[in-house]
Amino acid sequence: MALKVTFVAQALLAAAVPAPAPASLPNLKVSLPARKDTRQANGEVDGPAVLHSLNSTLHKYHASALPSFPGASAASLQKRQSEEALSDQNVQGEDIEYYGIGTVGASSPQTFTFDFDTGSSDLFVPGPTCGAAQGCKPPQYQNTGTDEGNTTSVTYGSGMIMGENFLDTVTVAGLTATRQNVISLTSAQGFNTSDSNSLLGMGFSTIANSKMPTFFENLIAQGQVKTQEFAFYLGRAKSNTQSRSELTLGGRDTSRYSGAVTQVPVTQRGYWQVALDQVDVSGSASPVDTAVTKGQAAIDTGTTLVLAPTAAATDVFSRIPLAFPIPLVQGSTTLFAYPCNTKKEVELVFNGQKFAINALDLSLGTLTQNFGTVLGNSTLGSLISSLTDQFCVAALAGADLMPGQNFYVVGDTFLKNWYSIYNYNNANGGPSVSFAKAV
Repeated sequence: MALKVTFVAQALLAAAVPAPAPASLPNLKVSLPARKDTRQANGEVDGPAVLHSLNSTLHKYHASALPSFPGASAASLQKRQSEEALSDQNVQGEDIEYYGIGTVGASSPQTFTFDFDTGSSDLFVPGPTCGAAQGCKPPQYQNTGTDEGNTTSVTYGSGMIMGENFLDTVTVAGLTATRQNVISLTSAQGFNTSDSNSLLGMGFSTIANSKMPTFFENLIAQGQVKTQEFAFYLGRAKSNTQSRSELTLGGRDTSRYSGAVTQVPVTQRGYWQVALDQVDVSGSASPVDTAVTKGQAAIDTGTTLVLAPTAAATDVFSRIPLAFPIPLVQGSTTLFAYPCNTKKEVELVFNGQKFAINALDLSLGTLTQNFGTVLGNSTLGSLISSLTDQFCVAALAGADLMPGQNFYVVGDTFLKNWYSIYNYNNANGGPSVSFAKAV
């Protein structure tokens, strides 16, 4: 089985007390169901769902939220997919969330459904007082661990949580971490549309709000994995590969990728952040394009879209004939529409290698007047009604998350195309993210 997990903390590894290694150290996997869809049954973009997904990422990276739009109040978007195997939560064929199974507790373990997120670093489950009215879904953790006597609150892309900290035993795909920090929720906002009821962060502990090591960091410190890496395969509902989604702990699954593996060193430990050389369109970029699109990228399994700095996103779509912007927040957050039949291909360049985004993933759905209605933008509605060709809304958007840093968030729109490997020590002793062609 394979499992998908999020947020690993390295800073506290040295303080953890290693446990004896098990007799054998295989890499184990969690299956991951897939995400929900950002389009309706007729192929039209689901405006509220797209806005919800975008707003979630803005919150997660501490950027200004979108304003309220007249037609967006019914937004419902669920995210992520997982291999223990990972389940792919999808709606109308669009992948929204990947999640998998794990247990908490030693003598009487309880089973929870975890969203595995490389863009955060805390672990939480519903607490005994957190029911539907408080934003939680069953089952409820019975606080069987050691009470640490303090609390943690966390803001995520999709909402915020608050809870009490416990130390307990956590097991995923047969691998067990003892004295793992578990946030027992007392309240949660923004998670009730997800098929998962809990979250397991796999970023670095330097961004953990609990200030405690992550689950995978504890696996390393306690000698539970031989290879200090985990890897994700995210399936695609539209290609009928969603049932193959998985998270591998302590290694990689060579049956899920083909060809060369490109290693990209982590430039800053917090998110899995790496250097992005440039963004090509159909294999090319001018010197000006390179200067505008070069930046830093957080590789985030917990985000649906790819978010680029606004200037970079504008540059990319300027190279796709007839594409045009759809501003949401003037000067800072922008969606883009492009001809659905374009032959242009968007490619992210890491460590000198080009990684294309499949046309199936670049489109969030077709653009119709309904989207203008959702935004309360009559001008956009009139423009859409005058179009003679079919246009699609792009899954690459512009947002200035960290002004001045040319900072990208690279989510599942990209990761469904490329098997991703997260290693702690193979880049001259430092961490790296590697990519290979997903199959």
